[in-house]
Amino acid sequence: MKITIISFIVFFGFSALSQSSPVNPVALFGQCMIEINAVEDMRALEADMRSNPYIKVVRLDFNTQRAFLLTQNIDELTEEQFTSWFNVYSDNVRCIQIGRHGIDIVKPYPFEGCEK
Repeated sequence: MKITIISFIVFFGFSALSQSSPVNPVALFGQCMIEINAVEDMRALEADMRSNPYIKVVRLDFNTQRAFLLTQNIDELTEEQFTSWFNVYSDNVRCIQIGRHGIDIVKPYPFEGCEK
């Protein structure tokens, strides 16, 4: 009887422990406008960004010059960090919006009232 009770406690103790420690349930998003003149350069940047361990999804659109990213494994995303992910094109990033995916509203394209 004691073995059954101990097994019961151990089993439910481990189950509760595994459910109470999620990795990082919050995904953040970042979007912006970016000026890149060559399709090949944008494709190379997108491929490079896909290898970033903090980026889950990356979409760069040459026709609209728009970028959209979803993060993983981070709790905070600053504009400085976001722009650094664009490497040599960091100075070409403007109209940045950062928010919590599924909570904050993603501004629709074209971005209005954006000058910087």
